[in-house]
Amino acid sequence: MSNPLMSGFCLTAWRRISKMARKKVIFTSLLIFPSLVMFGLFIHMQDIDLGYFCLSCSGSYFHYKFDYNNKVFLKLPEVDCRQTPPFLVLLITTTYSQKEARMAIRKTWGKERVIQGKRVVAYFLLGQRENESAKEKVILAQESHIYKDIIQRDFIDTYYNLTIKTLMGIQWITHHCPQASYIMKTDSDMFVNTFYLVELLLRKNQTSNLFTGKLKLNDRPIRMPFSKWYISKREYAMARYPPFCSGTGYVFSIDVAQKIYNVSMRMPFFKLEDVYVGMCLERLKIPLQELHEHTTFFADKHPFSICAYRKIVTSHEVQPAEIGMYWEALRRSREEPC
Repeated sequence: MSNPLMSGFCLTAWRRISKMARKKVIFTSLLIFPSLVMFGLFIHMQDIDLGYFCLSCSGSYFHYKFDYNNKVFLKLPEVDCRQTPPFLVLLITTTYSQKEARMAIRKTWGKERVIQGKRVVAYFLLGQRENESAKEKVILAQESHIYKDIIQRDFIDTYYNLTIKTLMGIQWITHHCPQASYIMKTDSDMFVNTFYLVELLLRKNQTSNLFTGKLKLNDRPIRMPFSKWYISKREYAMARYPPFCSGTGYVFSIDVAQKIYNVSMRMPFFKLEDVYVGMCLERLKIPLQELHEHTTFFADKHPFSICAYRKIVTSHEVQPAEIGMYWEALRRSREEPC
């Protein structure tokens, strides 16, 4: 039962506060209350598995696992690796809507060419759009027919299916082009200096057990549910990830591709593609290596200059128009000293 004297005292005290002060109290309460609610929600989320309630990811991720028994591709490039074995195969993850980037890459670093006597080829890895229309299928089919450089299987194309997309590329290379010497997995928003990459691979001269890129040796899982890279403790309980290379671009020898594909059949699925590949390498006891004593793989956007881009392998978040400008600038200044 409430105390009438105490209630009366509180009411009198509240009335004595000025109207402006009362407004400040109410306003401050309105600001603090949502913060307390969000803090409590965050604490609660740390104790439950949000793998099935990822706040920033498509539900499509949860319906797909890689089907190793399915060898059927919706689209395949026209290539005979037995007759003309490539030295380096670039496998570029892309989506239907990124045609402008594909076109820029086809005209620049992804164009088939011979570098220092070594053949370099590029192929694009795609899934399917969710609720893909008949018109969209026709448009992509026409693109595939013209350029003959698209590899596609029947999974939904989302960020959280990048692991499936990467395994598709590794499956293709091991079954359709095992004559290649090296493979690079990269993305369509990247600039890749294929001339310098070939030079470094020839200098390294390691044709087996090679895996290199932008090394991530001490990364931790992100436990914030609103992050794009959120991982619950049920998905991954350890405090640190195994060593891995940034998914923006990594290079490996053909034997490593076969080993990753084989061991992945026994590995639990993980939605972060680059970390998953690192888990496979840890199981295989294949160490990551630097390709050069200086940093050459950049997982962010490296400021452009002729001299800088001559000595890098990758730069991230490069727009299609910039890809063309950078490539042309490097081509024109090839003979100029730095």
